[in-house]
This record gives sequence, structure tokens and C-alpha cells, in this order.
Amino acid sequence: MPHEPFSIEVVARALGSSAVSAVTVVETFAASDAQVARLQITFSDGRAPLRAIGKAATGTGVAAARRELRFFQHTAPLWDSRAPQLLGAWDEGLDGDTRVLLLTEDLGAAGYAVVGGDVSDDQLGGAIDALVALHARFWEACPAVHAAIPAPSVTRAAQAWPPDVIAVHAAAARAAATRFTAAHATALVPHERALLDEISTAWESQFFARTAGGHAITLIHGDFHVLGNLFFAREDPRPRVIDWSELKPGLGPHDLAYCLIAVPSGDRATRDLALLRRYWEHLRGAGVERYTWELCRWDHRLSLITNVFQSLFQDSVTWFRRTAAIIDALDCRAALRDPPPCP
Repeated sequence: MPHEPFSIEVVARALGSSAVSAVTVVETFAASDAQVARLQITFSDGRAPLRAIGKAATGTGVAAARRELRFFQHTAPLWDSRAPQLLGAWDEGLDGDTRVLLLTEDLGAAGYAVVGGDVSDDQLGGAIDALVALHARFWEACPAVHAAIPAPSVTRAAQAWPPDVIAVHAAAARAAATRFTAAHATALVPHERALLDEISTAWESQFFARTAGGHAITLIHGDFHVLGNLFFAREDPRPRVIDWSELKPGLGPHDLAYCLIAVPSGDRATRDLALLRRYWEHLRGAGVERYTWELCRWDHRLSLITNVFQSLFQDSVTWFRRTAAIIDALDCRAALRDPPPCP
């Protein structure tokens, strides 16, 4: 019989308390590689009940859960993290079946909520401030902190450290592009096929050229989006951010580019470039040096191209076309032709 993911025994182990007397699943949430639920935890020693978000992973979801646990244990304490508080965790193999449980602060109970694409200008500014705090703290420090991050996944963002994973990511992206093209042969028009061909041919060498020497590389969230991972409160324009399992070395503008794809705009190019400029200026204000505006723009263009891969991995024509339209609007294919303007 499979183990209950949020049993009293497991939750008690995660909290390190034998006083857990009951665990009630209040609400469940959709998740691809884990079971996620809002929990009400009560105790026999008189303390107040606890609301928590439980994330229980087995099988293929264990690697992501462990990456997130490492983030909470080793990386989050190093700066003013906007992540929820880790309340407890349990990582143990039972009868050959490994399970990982994370218990984190319930942001909903703290007054935070997902706003989706209806994010305000102040909230977008707050999101940039949260990114700058993360990126500036770990600017060009990836080798020093990489040992605390288990092997990164090949998903939403290319990894820049160690460099050999770029080739792994590029191979996975080319395979996904081949499957995507075959599956949607009748739907794709010539210029869409041409974009996929150009990315498959040029992206890997351009990313290698950009990351040679490790200049202007930082830790990125890797899944920074308003549709489920950013939580806002009325009195706080800076978001609280969940799902840190994709933390990895990369180009800082990737997080901003990925976030803005899902935020509509009547003038995409003007809006996105203005927010990118704010991001760059705030990085400089936070002490980041030798990162020119020209390189920041190049990084943003290549990051938007990289974000095409996510739509291929998810086999989503809708998100592919949305991203491709932004690539055209911001002349991003120039980053596949022009060398990175590194100093």
C-alpha cells in the first residue's frame, strides 16, 4: 500500500515534533512532479494549529524537491530572500522508495495571492526589485555556491555553470524542436520553421561564447512567472516567490524576460525595454559593475530565444507563438547573429 503523503507520522518527522496530533488536507493544488496541499496541523501540547503548504515528492519528483530543499538550507539564508519560510522537511528512503516532504509557510494565510497577468505597474517594479536582490547578491559568484546546488534540471533555462551542461541543454532542445516540428507539421508556417531551424543551429555556440570566462553570470530563479509562482499582497508590491527547484546559474535578464511573456501589453517593445532598463539601472545601484547596457540587452534577447525551449518541452503551440511574436517585436534574432558585447 502506498504511503500517505501527508500522514501524521511523516509530518511529525518533518517538523521534528512528536506532538502532531492531526493533519487535515484543506486544499490541493495541481503540480507536475509532486503532491501539493494546504495543510491544517494540530498539536497535543496546547500550541496553536499551524497552516502550512506541503509538497510531497516521490519517484521522478524527488530530484526537484531535493534541489528546493538545498535552496532553503544553503542559499536562502545568504540574502534577504523573498521565498516562504521553510517550516520543516523530511528526506528519507523507506523500503527502497525515497520520499521527500517540504513544509513551507502558507503565503495565502499571510495575505499574499497570485494575481496572474493582471499585475500592476507597481507590482512589476516590485518583481524587478526582488530579482535585483537575488541577482546582485550572487553576481559572478556561481562557482562558489554551485556545490550547494544538486545537478540542475534541463527545463526552463540553460545553465551556465558548469559550462558542459550547455551542450546537454542544447541537445535536449534540438530533440524537442524535432518532435515539435513533426507533431505540428501542418500548423507551423514557414517563418516559424525558419525560427526553429535558426535557433537549433546557432543558439548553442552563441551561449558558449557568451558564458566563456564566467563574466556577468548569476543565480537565476529559472521559473519566475506571475501565473503561479509570484504572490503579491496589497501593502507590498514586492512579491513572495515559490518553487525554487529550478535555481541555477544563468543570465539575469532571463528571469525578467520569462516573467513578462505572460503579462500583456499594448506596446510590448516599449514596455519591456523600459522595465529591462530599470532592472539594469537597479543592478548598478546595487553595486554590479562592468555590466553594460549593451550586454544587458543582448542577454535579454538571447534569454527570450531560450524561452522558446520551454514551449517546445511543453509541446505548446500557443506559448511558442506568443514567445515568437515577442522575439520579432524586440529583434531578438540579432543575438543569434551578433557576438555578445562582453568587455
